[in-house]
Amino acid sequence: MAFRFKKAACVVAGTFNMYIVKPAWLSGIGIVPKGTPVVIHTNLDGPGFRFTSPKLPFSWSISPSHIEVDTESSEENCGEKVAAVLKALPHTPLVALGNNTVYSAPLSETAQLPDQFRGLPETPTGYAFAHRSFHFGLLRDARVTNLMLSITAEEVELSINVQTELRDHDTDAVQAAALRFSQDRQEAEVLVRQLFKANIEYENSNSRPA
Repeated sequence: MAFRFKKAACVVAGTFNMYIVKPAWLSGIGIVPKGTPVVIHTNLDGPGFRFTSPKLPFSWSISPSHIEVDTESSEENCGEKVAAVLKALPHTPLVALGNNTVYSAPLSETAQLPDQFRGLPETPTGYAFAHRSFHFGLLRDARVTNLMLSITAEEVELSINVQTELRDHDTDAVQAAALRFSQDRQEAEVLVRQLFKANIEYENSNSRPA
């Protein structure tokens, strides 16, 4: 079985002043190139905003409780962007950081999963199958790697979240958690191969780019 890279993100939870972390400020500290055109998307459900740019491979989401940098390019490192923000805001109270990746595979690939993930219970009368999910949470070195396999009526989706607790951590440790973005993905993909007997494919290769 093969999963194909879909998207990735680095998310840090804490207490942020979203009136500071704006495109102009990010340009001022060298994270976003000066003069980059951006489109601001406001959040009508609560405080916060999202901004994108046709010139950037990243999207940014800012709220009082989190900062998220996400991308649909497997070659981009979201963690480096988040680490740069955290370096510039060393006194921000933080809770946790997650390095996340989402993959997908067509339903036809389900037959290649190990037996324990393939069988589906009989759907009760009057109901339609929506999804079946499996979740593994694995702890190592104070980080929890969550692997979530979801089989829906349309596709097989695999989500990986490597979460690091940041309460009471010093600035260097906080930045290090974000800078583990690529390493966390690589280590999680080893677990995918072990647990699901699956390979990972990227846009132009059958293995992760160097």
